[in-house]
Amino acid sequence: MKAIDNGGIPVFENDSLRAPMGVALYTNPADGKIYAVVGRKSGPTNGTYLWQYLLQDDGSGHVTGKLVRKFGNYSGKNEIESIAADNELGYIYCSDEGVGVRKYYAHPDSSNTELALFGTTGFTDNHEGISIYKFTDGTGYILISDQQANQFHIFPREGKNGKHDHPILKTVKTSTVESDGSDVTSVSLPGFPHGLFVAMSDDKTFQFYRWEDIAGKELRSAQ
Repeated sequence: MKAIDNGGIPVFENDSLRAPMGVALYTNPADGKIYAVVGRKSGPTNGTYLWQYLLQDDGSGHVTGKLVRKFGNYSGKNEIESIAADNELGYIYCSDEGVGVRKYYAHPDSSNTELALFGTTGFTDNHEGISIYKFTDGTGYILISDQQANQFHIFPREGKNGKHDHPILKTVKTSTVESDGSDVTSVSLPGFPHGLFVAMSDDKTFQFYRWEDIAGKELRSAQ
């Protein structure tokens, strides 16, 4: 492994609250450009909590970040640690801990209007890790960690009754402890024919689950 950031990519420059917390990468399918969406330990509640940076080569083989957008509401209650990007549908999701999951357009030239705030009930305390199980037709599932309850709530990726309505579909108990990080894929892997869900516990161990065990009889599985 070789660092290509030339010592690091500065974020939240000229702001008094600079400590980064969560990050997600969004790749624009139309042109292949890659953006980093960065949250912080604490920040303003005026719709500029998240900053979006275009990652690009500086001409000498190093990656730099160009600020292209400031967006994202924040309750001020805890923090926004988990951020996820849905490249194909063009959305950014972030967990406003103890409040809900916020949804925005991912492209930097899009409206900064908040599209949805869902998962506002049924969580014990903090909303944490976000992962997206994808089907090629644009449908699928969004899994959100209910950290203190050691479980995950599952919502429709494509929405219901309009694409920005995300009611809870299922809750799955897991063996994780205080999980704040997770990811999922619908790609068939050895031993995981319908996909793999991975979640981290606070003791830095990782649990691996077959998607069909998460889905049960209530949810679909990739073939």
